[in-house]
Amino acid sequence: APGDSNPSGGLPGAPAPRRTALTGTDEIAALSRSFDNMADALEAELDHRALALRQREDFISALTHELKTPMTSILGYAQLLRTGGPDPELREQATGYIAHEARRLETLSRKLLDLMQVSRQGITLGPVSLGALLTAVRRAVPADSLPLQVRAPADPCTLQGDTDLLCDLLLNLITNAVRAAPRDGCVHLDVTADAHRVQFAVWDTGRGIPPEELPRLTEPFYMVDKSRARAQNGSGIGLALCRAIAVAHGTDLTFASKPGQGTRVSFAVARLPQPGKEAAP
Repeated sequence: APGDSNPSGGLPGAPAPRRTALTGTDEIAALSRSFDNMADALEAELDHRALALRQREDFISALTHELKTPMTSILGYAQLLRTGGPDPELREQATGYIAHEARRLETLSRKLLDLMQVSRQGITLGPVSLGALLTAVRRAVPADSLPLQVRAPADPCTLQGDTDLLCDLLLNLITNAVRAAPRDGCVHLDVTADAHRVQFAVWDTGRGIPPEELPRLTEPFYMVDKSRARAQNGSGIGLALCRAIAVAHGTDLTFASKPGQGTRVSFAVARLPQPGKEAAP
């Protein structure tokens, strides 16, 4: 007899695939197992499409909200300036708010474009000098930022990747660490290498992240503290872009954090053998 329908998963309103639940070794039993396998594949596909639909709806909702908030501020303060009534101090404050929200919109649009490009088009990996990468990261850190403490191998090291994207990934992680207000007043970048890979870890001694928030950190527009992130010109796209870059390099981000103690984000990329040297087995 047919088995009970499976109520889990699937698109809204779609009936759950049923199973024949027949056993035996004859042709009918073999045919029933084929139908069950087809039902399993169909159910997995329905679950996948339902998840994709929910993620798209969440993305559109979050994007709409993130656009509406700064646009409301910009329109409000622009209208205030058009009246010509405010005193000079209030006018200066209004232009400051407009500039701040406009910069946040510009950052959001740029990171969205970067995220789409990396996610859809992929990247071409090539040899990257670790020394050159770290030099680029140091130069990209703003002069008024917290000190960056780097520990890296002294020997020449070449990894497989894209210099600009890896620099962007590390810079995003460093910026997040700065915003966490480290107690020791600096951000740390540790780099280690073995025969096959190069491991990067950006860590801080700042406010930390609650454990229940960690699984959602790389979701587009997800922010642990939205008000603080917006005040610091955060876009909610940075870590999503970081993960997309990591995945394009054949790796992923690993988060470890404790509230009040700090956060550590790490990833590893493939190492290339030095010219004239064989990679260790």
